[in-house]
Amino acid sequence: MTQLFEGPRVRLTAVDPEPDAPIESAWTHAGQWLRLIDTAPAHPLSPAQVKKKYEQLAKEAEKTFHFALRLRAPASPATEAAAATAPTPDRLLGFARVHNLDWMHRAAVLSLGIGDPADRGQGYGQEALDLLLRYTFDELGMHRVAGYLGGYNLGAIRFCERNAFTLEVRRRQAVARDGQRWDLLMYGLLRAEWAARRALTAEAP
Repeated sequence: MTQLFEGPRVRLTAVDPEPDAPIESAWTHAGQWLRLIDTAPAHPLSPAQVKKKYEQLAKEAEKTFHFALRLRAPASPATEAAAATAPTPDRLLGFARVHNLDWMHRAAVLSLGIGDPADRGQGYGQEALDLLLRYTFDELGMHRVAGYLGGYNLGAIRFCERNAFTLEVRRRQAVARDGQRWDLLMYGLLRAEWAARRALTAEAP
């Protein structure tokens, strides 16, 4: 049977407020993290405020599926030296979220973020997106998904386009950052496009 929540190196889990809230709080004190995942004004959150956010997300369970993104335990290292340098399993990496679900029209919005800059560029985001798309299309039965990005987030734009998302809406100069105006972009992906890309990936040598 397909493993819904585990990839080769990462897994999607429930939030664990006590250990997770202080970690996410620390991420919010780096303004760049907040600017990458949202266009709202950036402001730091205390652990207590992060916990309240978790509580609010739990109340929106009918239209929001929120996951903590964690590092999986690696295979047993062959040597003690390898064990000493192996990544810490179950470490919180970020979040993955399916939200704004429209059950009638089978549409949803996806959000994904990696908190620590040192964890970005390691392929964790790709694994997380693969899990999230499979969950959204196969488990929830959605027909289409969308993602919203500020035009300054070039890494996320490349990430979306690499994963077959199409730029569908450009709200010109809708976002203000540091005295500049940026477009707000909406990228979309249909179930058939996702299935076609997954088939090509499976066939690749």
